[in-house]
Amino acid sequence: MPEDVIKTNDDLLVKQVEPLFRATLSGGLANIFAAVLVFALLADTHHKESALWLTVFIFVLSVIRIAVSNSYLNKIESGSKNKYKFNIYLNTHTFLTFLIGIGWGLCIYIQHQPSDEAVRNIAFLINFGLIAGSITTLSTYRIAYISYVMPQLIAIIGVFLIIGTQTSYYLAITTLLATVFMVAASFSINRSHKNEIRLAYNNKQLISDLNTEIKIRKRVQNELEKSKRGLEIKVEERTRDLVNINANLERVIDKKEQAEQTLQYLAYHDELTGMPNRNTLVDRIGQSIKKSSREKQQMAILFFDLDRFKNVNDSLGHAVGDELLQEVASRLYSSLRNNDTISRNGGDEFVVVLEELSDTNEAVHVAKKIINCITETFEIKSHKIHLGVSVGISIYPTDGETPLVLLRNADTAMYRAKKAGGNQLQFYDESMSRQLRNRLELEHELHDALLDEEFYMQYQPQISCLSGVTTGFEALMRWKNKKYGEILPDQFIPILEETGLIYSVGQWVVSQVIDFISINHIKDITFSINLSALQCNDLSFVDFVRERIEQSGIDPSQIEFEITESLLVKDFEKTKLLLDEMHKIGCTIALDDFGTGYTSMSYLARLPIDIIKVDKTLVHNIDVNNNLKSIVKAIVTMSDGLGIKNIFEGVETMAELAVIKKMGGEIIQGFLFSKPLDTEDAIMWLDAGEKAKQA
Repeated sequence: MPEDVIKTNDDLLVKQVEPLFRATLSGGLANIFAAVLVFALLADTHHKESALWLTVFIFVLSVIRIAVSNSYLNKIESGSKNKYKFNIYLNTHTFLTFLIGIGWGLCIYIQHQPSDEAVRNIAFLINFGLIAGSITTLSTYRIAYISYVMPQLIAIIGVFLIIGTQTSYYLAITTLLATVFMVAASFSINRSHKNEIRLAYNNKQLISDLNTEIKIRKRVQNELEKSKRGLEIKVEERTRDLVNINANLERVIDKKEQAEQTLQYLAYHDELTGMPNRNTLVDRIGQSIKKSSREKQQMAILFFDLDRFKNVNDSLGHAVGDELLQEVASRLYSSLRNNDTISRNGGDEFVVVLEELSDTNEAVHVAKKIINCITETFEIKSHKIHLGVSVGISIYPTDGETPLVLLRNADTAMYRAKKAGGNQLQFYDESMSRQLRNRLELEHELHDALLDEEFYMQYQPQISCLSGVTTGFEALMRWKNKKYGEILPDQFIPILEETGLIYSVGQWVVSQVIDFISINHIKDITFSINLSALQCNDLSFVDFVRERIEQSGIDPSQIEFEITESLLVKDFEKTKLLLDEMHKIGCTIALDDFGTGYTSMSYLARLPIDIIKVDKTLVHNIDVNNNLKSIVKAIVTMSDGLGIKNIFEGVETMAELAVIKKMGGEIIQGFLFSKPLDTEDAIMWLDAGEKAKQA
């Protein structure tokens, strides 16, 4: 094996036992010579024949072992690395050594019987000499050494015990102790040999590493020399250019001063609009607070964000968006007083600082001016753009006494205005912060709700207008928190969507519904599941649904997915792709909240819609509202024309039911028939329906 390859214990063993094989010739010759000598000593005894056979036995085994060793040494010199063959050679060598040890043990047994005590003692000395001499030839491999020594040791001690004299007992003990010391010495030699191998390898590796480092340093030195020569050339070139550099130095200094002035300006101003940036804003608010405190006056922070600005960037590009922001800044400057501070806080967020307020109505007046100027149509690069603006207002000192607190509270109020529909103003009050904290607490609870099994399902029946039988259920997720109790879906569903938890929770809902159908062996009943906007953008959700349906073995048409009209408006193409894939699986698709003002006929024609769910706002009081009757009639006619089923939600009175039946409604859902049912009640509902059919 090559000397530079010692990576494992097996590699170490190969190097360790190499001297074992190399010493085999000398050890074998010693064994042959000793065997012949013993035979000569025993030639005149009646054990001559046994001694001859043992001598031949030892001779043959020694010759074979020499041949095995020479074969192995030839292999490693030729570069062979076959560890399997190495093990065969090593095990064969060890076994032959063991057999030779047994042969000598038998010789020892024969030797004690001659009448000539001198002959016997000489023979014992020969054997003990072989044991001692084997330390040098076999110690590199402990198993080989033990295999050779132990048969002889057992034989010698046994013979001494058989002789049975006090002297022989002393000799047995002495032999045992001597052998123990020799074994210990062989083990010490073995450890030293291993350490030498490791040290040699480490030294070789160190030398190799040093050589490598020397090469690297030489290469680096050469590169440095090349660089030095290149630098010398460049110095010469720079020297030649020195006159020109000196001539241009003044101009460079001027440009540097201009750049410093620009950087100084950008440190406190927005690059796009030229307005003060947040750094300047915080400083101005601090100054205004000090002034207002001295003069016992109020001041206001107006934090506002443009509504639908993202749509401009997404549809028309950032170049149009940037120009639009510049135009917004221009309008704001023209709408405010000279002593008012206006700042761009980043993105489409702006902040106005109003000083010297006599009352909060002045802040309302300014906020309305801002809303009015922003809502006027913008014309950018031949595009007519309509924006809204949500304004949040905080008042010093009522809503805070530091710049950051006032900004944070105004931002909170702005967020409330945007959640309320946008294009309006909101004053900050403490309840907003409490609601924000409550929302954060709900978000925290939601992260553990699924693991804590706090979610559960309810199912609201859907009834055929013609037959009165149950045709399906709407699957509704509910949350009963251990801390807050029952929490309404409109409280936690938005948080699930904003945090991304809707992905895992959505999969849980699908699994619950499919398991409910499968476990209870429900047939010919559909179960509708609501999809969120995030789920409509996740095509992996399709794979999950397909896999769960295949695992359960249910009819795919029993699973119905509901989408809202607003989803179609947000991202029609992605939603269409997901719905097409769901339809390929065999699931049905329902369009929820139909009639609330978004959907176009072209959407219905291009999408795989099987069912439209008429919003409850078109059902409530339909019996007394002729306009609603006309709208519903048109919807039914349209659905019939497109071959789409219709479901009417929120039916609560018999009068409403009668009108819907008359208009051609197909399926009814609402409290008139049943509230959402727990799983056990839903099973009972289905069982009651089956019994009614049979009756």
